[in-house]
Amino acid sequence: MLSIPLLKQSMKSNAVMWGSMTGVMTLLCVQFSMLDMTRSLLFTIFYGMMTTILPGIYVLVTSNKLLASQVDRGSMAYVLSTPVKRSSVTFTQSFFLVNSLVLMFAIQTGAHLLVNHSKPVSMATLGYTMLSGDLTSKMILQVNLSALMVCIALAGVCFMFSGVFSSSKYTIGLSGAFVGVSILANMLAMFGNLGVNGLDKFKYLTVCSFYDYRSVLFANNDWIEKMIYPAVIAVVAFGLGQIVFKKKDLPL
Repeated sequence: MLSIPLLKQSMKSNAVMWGSMTGVMTLLCVQFSMLDMTRSLLFTIFYGMMTTILPGIYVLVTSNKLLASQVDRGSMAYVLSTPVKRSSVTFTQSFFLVNSLVLMFAIQTGAHLLVNHSKPVSMATLGYTMLSGDLTSKMILQVNLSALMVCIALAGVCFMFSGVFSSSKYTIGLSGAFVGVSILANMLAMFGNLGVNGLDKFKYLTVCSFYDYRSVLFANNDWIEKMIYPAVIAVVAFGLGQIVFKKKDLPL
């Protein structure tokens, strides 16, 4: 099912985008967790927004390049002229997209673990004065796992659009609207949590609402239950994208 040559080609063609987003996300995480002037904003700004915005931009651009853009440019005809089935193409591309996100979060999480080990931050500094102790490695791992699952769900929906449509303008348009609305609604909901009345209702408009770092910080298991929903969305979306791409007529 997995095409190694196609996987290598996808890694090469998306390396710059992946490296840029991974580098920016990691550097921002290190900055917010190390500098005294930004540590209080670690969860408000970085984990509240950046862990969905930066991967969201990555999956928006990359998912289109994996299928729809290649059909649009005609390069998919070359790929399918080799002994590679459509099912192998879609499986390989979805495998690449998911695992590139996993690696992105693994690098950023590893950097945060190292910084937090050398310079622990107290929960009071983070703005949670009702909580005692420091931010732990377990909390960091759980928060990033929750964010990763939501980003995989975003990737699944974008990949589905790329598999359904053969034109980049439709894929980019719909994926951009989905990712943009999801991130914007999540940001508005975050301001609602900070005391702006009414804005907290926006969390119901976005898949990002299943990313619940507050649940991790307050040591309850709501974040685990909420991970089920983006996981289901990801499986269904990736599956639909693969099925439609396999059966549709391609302008080759």
